[in-house]
Amino acid sequence: MNRLIRTGILAALGALTCIQLYAQPASFQRAVPVWVNGQQNTPNLTASFRVCIPWNGQSQTQLRLAAHSDYRAYVNGVFLGHGPCVAGKGFYRIDEYDLNPYLKSGDNLIALEVAGYNIPNFYIMNAPSFLQAEITSDGTVVAATTSGSWSKEGKPFEGAVLGQRLEEAPKFSYQRTHRELYKLTPDYNSWLTDPASPLFKPVALEQTDHKNLIARRVKYPDYTIRRYTESLPNNVYKFECNSTGFIGAKFDVRTPSKIVFLWDELLTNGGIKRRMSFDGRMEYELAPGTYELESFEPYTLQYLQVIVEKGDCKVSDFYIRQYVNSDVARASFSCDNGGINKIYKAAVETYKQNALDIFMDCPSRERAGWLCDSYFTARVAFDLSGNHLIETNFLENYLLPEKFLNIPQGMLPMCYPSDHVNGNFIPNWAMWFVIELEEYLARSNDRQMIKALEPKVNALLDYFARYENEDELLENLEKWVFVEWSKANDFVQDVNYPTNMLYARMLEVAGKLYNRPDLQQKAQRIHETIRKQAFDGTFFIDNAVRVDGDLVPQPKNRTETCQYYAFFLGTASPERYPKLWNILCSDFGPQRKQTGAYSEIYPANAFIGTYLRMEILSRYGLVKQLLNESVDQYLYMADQTGTLWENLTPTASCNHGFAAHIAHVFYRDLLGLAKIDPIHKRLNIVFNDSDLKQCSGTVPVGDEEISLSWEKKGKRLYYTLDTPAGYEISIENKTALKPIAQ
Repeated sequence: MNRLIRTGILAALGALTCIQLYAQPASFQRAVPVWVNGQQNTPNLTASFRVCIPWNGQSQTQLRLAAHSDYRAYVNGVFLGHGPCVAGKGFYRIDEYDLNPYLKSGDNLIALEVAGYNIPNFYIMNAPSFLQAEITSDGTVVAATTSGSWSKEGKPFEGAVLGQRLEEAPKFSYQRTHRELYKLTPDYNSWLTDPASPLFKPVALEQTDHKNLIARRVKYPDYTIRRYTESLPNNVYKFECNSTGFIGAKFDVRTPSKIVFLWDELLTNGGIKRRMSFDGRMEYELAPGTYELESFEPYTLQYLQVIVEKGDCKVSDFYIRQYVNSDVARASFSCDNGGINKIYKAAVETYKQNALDIFMDCPSRERAGWLCDSYFTARVAFDLSGNHLIETNFLENYLLPEKFLNIPQGMLPMCYPSDHVNGNFIPNWAMWFVIELEEYLARSNDRQMIKALEPKVNALLDYFARYENEDELLENLEKWVFVEWSKANDFVQDVNYPTNMLYARMLEVAGKLYNRPDLQQKAQRIHETIRKQAFDGTFFIDNAVRVDGDLVPQPKNRTETCQYYAFFLGTASPERYPKLWNILCSDFGPQRKQTGAYSEIYPANAFIGTYLRMEILSRYGLVKQLLNESVDQYLYMADQTGTLWENLTPTASCNHGFAAHIAHVFYRDLLGLAKIDPIHKRLNIVFNDSDLKQCSGTVPVGDEEISLSWEKKGKRLYYTLDTPAGYEISIENKTALKPIAQ
C-alpha cells in the first residue's frame, strides 16, 4: 500500500491497528454522532430525528447514516428502510439510501427512529446510543446531525423523545432486547409528515465520542409484504409459511383499548402458548381512532393471534413486511421429486431469513451470529447468491476487535457480535471458525483476511495447548463443551473424543493455511491416538474419564453423532473401518426409529449429527440413499412450517440457518454441480446415481450464472450446460447411462 495513503487511513481511523485496516473505512462529510443530551446509556430509549429538505425534482439526493442500536427510516411518512448492518464491538457500518424515488418537488420530511437499548444481549452489542446521518444533494451536504448551530449551507437534524414506546418493558428473550409496549393516540405518526406536529418537541442533542465507521458491504434487505393466507378460530391468522419481518395491521378503535399480539412458528392446542425461551408478545394501548401500526423489531412467525384485552377495537389487514436476504432471486432448482422441491423451497426460505447481514442461528429468539452454524450456512450463501459478502462481514466482525471481553485470552466468542457477560463460551465453536477459513479462502481467494486473522488463530492454538494431556488430547476443557443437541452433550468430560477429532481437523487446517507442517503432523498423531483409545471394535466411544490417575474410556457412552464426527473429520474412513461403515449405512439413519437397531447407541439430532451424516453419504457416493433419507428427515418440516428446524422435533427453533445447507447438498449431489471454483474458473460436474429422472438448476457466480439441466431417456442422460466464458469443465459420470450434451 502507498505509504501516504496508509498514513492517511491510519489518521482517519485513530487508534486502529494494522490488522484492523482490513475493514473498508468510511466517513461522513459533515455529520457527527449525536444523541439526546445525557441519555446515551439510558436503556430502551427511542429517539426520533427529522429534517425538512427541499427538492427540485432533479438533483441526486442520498441519505447516509450509522446508528446504534436499531433505526427505522421514513421519507414523507413512507417506509424507507431498517438497520443498521451489524459490526464488531466499537465499529459501525454506514448505510446508504437513494431518496429520489421517494421525494416530491418542494419540501420533504426525512425522519428516523432510533432505539437505544443499552442492555447485554446476543443480537446487538451493548453500547451507547447514537445517530450519525447526513443528506447530500448532488454531493453537497444539505442536512446533517450536529450538536450545535450550523451554517446556512444546510440544516441540522432535530431530535425528540416522543415517549410512544414504553421504556419499562421486559426482555423479549435472554438473547434479545426489550419487548415492544406502546401507548398511542390517533395522531401518533403525524410527526412523520407534518413539520408542525405538536408531538415532535425538539430536545437538546449532544455530540458523542468518535465512532469507527466502516463500509456496509452486503446488499440491502427484501422488504416485500406478505399477507396472511388463512383465518383460523380464536382470532388466529396463518401466513403461507414461517416468515420473518415486521408485523403490521390496521386498528379501528372505538373505545380506549388494549390489544395484544401473540405469535409463534407453530400452534399449540389451537392457540399461541409459550413454547420456547422467548415471549412472542407485543402490546398496544390505543385511544379511540384509526391506526396503521407496524412493529419496530423483526420477528418470526407462521401464526399470529390477536387478543383484545380491553375495549372495543377491530383489528384487520394483518401482514409481515419481510426483513430478509434479497440476493437469492437468480438461484433455482427443480427436479421430478416433489418432496425434494418442497425441501429446497424451505431451505431457501430458511436461508433468506437467517442471512441478512451475518449468518444467524435463528431469526426469532436470538438473531445471533453463531460459529459452527456459519460453516454450513456460508456454503449455501455461495450457492444462492454467488458471492461471499456476508461471510466476509461475518469473519471481519471477529477480526476487528483487539480483544473480546469476559472470555479468556485467545478464545473466540461462540457467537458475535454479542455480549457474553456471563463469561460463557463454546471452545468447539472456535475450532469450527478455523475450519471455515479453509473453505472461505477457496470461495473468495481473500488471503488478506486469512493473513489478518493469523494472530487470532495463533492465540487460539496457544489457548488450547494449555489443555493438552500427555497424549496431546484436550482434557477438561472449560465452559460449554458442545458436540450437538443430543445425548452426546452428556459425555464431554474428561476427554471428549468428538471434540478431539475436531481439534485434530482444526490443527490440520491451520497447518495448511499458515504453512505449519508441525501442526499437520500433530493432527495425524491425535487422530491415531483417538483410534487406539476410543474404538471398541465396533463403535467409537464418546469419552474417557480419569480414574486413579489413569484415563479410562467409558464403554457405555457411545453416540451416533460420535461416529459421524469420526468419518467427517478424518479419524475414520470406510477403508479403515469397513464394518462400522456398513453398520452406519445399513442400520442407521431415519429408519432406526422404527427398527430399533443398535438401541444402545444414542441417536443423533439435526444439529449437527444428521447433517454430518449427509456429508459422509455424499463423500462416499451414496447419493440415492442421501436423497431418500432427505425426504424422510426433512419433508415433514417443510410441510409444517415451510422452513427447516434446529432439531428433528419441533421443540426448538423451526427456522435455523444451518439447516438451509440441504440446498447445497441438492446442488452438489442431485444436480451434479460438485465443485465450483470461481477463482481458477473450474467446474467439476458429477452425474450421480439416483432415482431422479430429471433435474435442473442455476447458481450465480458473481454477476454471471452457471445453469445445468439433465434428463434421463432410455440408456442416455441428456444434459445442457451454460457457464461464464473461460471455465474449464470436467465431467464424471457415476450412472449407468451415457451422458450426451445438447
